[in-house]
This record gives sequence, structure tokens and C-alpha cells, in this order.
Amino acid sequence: MDLYECLICCETENRNYCRITSKCTHKIVICVECVNKIIEKSINEKQSIEITCPTPGCNKPMNRNDVMDIATKEIFERYDELSYKLALQKIPEFRWCQAFCGSGQVHEGNDPIVICEGCGAKSCYVHEVIWHEDQTCDQYEENITKSDSATDAYLSSTKRCPGCNIYIEKTTGCDTMTCECKCVFCMHCLHKNPGHKPTCIYN
Repeated sequence: MDLYECLICCETENRNYCRITSKCTHKIVICVECVNKIIEKSINEKQSIEITCPTPGCNKPMNRNDVMDIATKEIFERYDELSYKLALQKIPEFRWCQAFCGSGQVHEGNDPIVICEGCGAKSCYVHEVIWHEDQTCDQYEENITKSDSATDAYLSSTKRCPGCNIYIEKTTGCDTMTCECKCVFCMHCLHKNPGHKPTCIYN
């Protein structure tokens, strides 16, 4: 019996082969085990069901039947579950529970509060967060804007220490800073100042 070497794993023994998509016309050079790994990686890491034949020069898309024919039962079930979730997310009124119970639902009406049918948690339909108690959506939006502005203002007056990478805030004085890690550097140009001089030697 002839043994074929998989183009991906380069293994020859105990390898299974089959046509990857119904439209593939090329020689089968990638084993079923490797195709399963490719499908699994697409589901787990990319959260995508857009999978193509990995054979060089092919790139034919794998449809649901192709995946069902080649994937293990466990991988195909996860593929199907992801397909279902991605289809739901295309519905404009659909929202996932922000308590992350795994449930989701189509929200009808004008009330911005979405009450999860699975766990009863309240989420905001507009901002897709846990419901902001004691705040309307306008108030929540205003507070978020203020918080973002304060963060931007803080970051504009801080720099990362070149020694330990934590943020250092300058309030007054010259640009020479001494971090808790004992690194002395210039706040302006971030060069280390091993001489511990009171003014920046790089300006």
C-alpha cells in the first residue's frame, strides 16, 4: 500500500485522506487530521466559519456539508454552534446577555433595559453593558465621555518609565524623573540619565 506524506504535518503513517471540498479537483495532499486542526483553529482563535481548502492554489470555500464530512463530531458541533451564533448576531435587534450567561434574545420595544430570559440579568440595549442603575442612557453616555476626557488628560501628563514600563506622572519641576525602580530618566525624551543630573543632558 502506498503511503502519502501530508503537505502540512509531513507524516505518512496513520494518516487519513479525503476530498476537502465538493469543488476540489486537485490531488489530495493534506490529511484529515490537519484539516480538522485548521477548522478548529478558525473556530477557536478567529471565531470564523469562513474556512477554505488549505491546499496551495485552491482556496475553495468549505461549506457546512464539507465540514460535516471531514470534521470530528466534537469539532463539527462547535462549528455549528458558532454558525448559529454568528447568524443571530446579524439580526439588528439581537443582544447577548451582558452577564455572560450564554443567552441572547431579540429585544422588542423602546425600553433600553433588556431582561435576560435565561438568567434575569438586566443589560443596556443601547450601550451593550450591564444596566447602569440610577442613570439614563444619556447620563451614562455623558459620564463615559467625562471619564474618557479625564483619562486622556491624565495620559497626556504621564510617560512610561523606560526601566520598568509603569506610568509616571509629572506634576511640577524639571523633566528629570526618578522612578520607584530607581531608574532616572528624562520625562521629555525618555532617555535614561545614569548620571542622575538635575537637568536633561539630551536637550
